[in-house]
This record gives sequence, structure tokens and C-alpha cells, in this order.
Amino acid sequence: MTLEQLERQVLMWNRAAILAPIFFTGLLMVAWLLSFCSTQTLFFIACGLYFATAVIWWWWTMKSIHLLVKTLSSTREGVIEVAAELKSIREELSVDNFQDK
Repeated sequence: MTLEQLERQVLMWNRAAILAPIFFTGLLMVAWLLSFCSTQTLFFIACGLYFATAVIWWWWTMKSIHLLVKTLSSTREGVIEVAAELKSIREELSVDNFQDK
């Protein structure tokens, strides 16, 4: 997964967080109004749908956090390397300035 993919997935989850409950609740209401199944069955279906959504979202969240931690770790290593290079450049410049005097 890349950061661009993660950004697209975050947008998808934002849309799904709004649309999915409306869609499924509407679907369950239609099933109840048309007496396709009992209220208890509809309740268990709703619980199953929301449980599945929670499990999928939790798994996705853990994968996203793993990507962010990996990105932060590599960024930290890069910053440490750059700091070391700047330090060596500073030392070279101070040695050159000292020799010129």
C-alpha cells in the first residue's frame, strides 16, 4: 500500500461511513414494511452487517497505521542521514575557513 492508495481509501471509507448505514437501514426498512422477515431476523441481519463493517474497518485501520509507522521510520532515518551529512559539511567548512586564515 502506498500513501496515495491510503488517501483514496480514506476518502472511500468517509463515503461508505455515510452511505452504507443509510442504504442498509433503508433496505432493512423495506424488508420490514413488505414483511419479508420478522423483526428479530432483521435485527440479527443488521447486527451482522454492522459487526462485519467494524471488523473490516479495524483490519484496514491496523494496515494503515502499519504503513504510517513504516513511513515515519524511513523518514526519521532519512532525517538522521541528512543531519549527519550537514554536520560533516559544517565541519569541512569550518576546517576550510580555519585553514584560509
